[in-house]
Amino acid sequence: MKLLYWILLFSLPALAGQPQTTQCTRGDSVRLIEVVYPEGGELPCEVHYSREGEQQVLWRARNEAGYCAQKAADFIERQRGWGYQCTLLTQSRLIAD
Repeated sequence: MKLLYWILLFSLPALAGQPQTTQCTRGDSVRLIEVVYPEGGELPCEVHYSREGEQQVLWRARNEAGYCAQKAADFIERQRGWGYQCTLLTQSRLIAD
């Protein structure tokens, strides 16, 4: 199942700059990690992180396609290491667990 998650995560930027949102939960704690494409293409991109009602931009890229997806994937793995269960969501539907 983890392999499917990574395949989908890295193939999604090619889908016309669609945002990728991953929800990580542990107990009552919910964190969202989102790769955003403000201009609708692969670049520029940003990685947004939300927790406890606060949002911040962790990374940005203007010149390196795939940079934001890789940074988000690494951060999601850290969340899992901290005991969070992470699910990739896109366009309001579940993609992989």
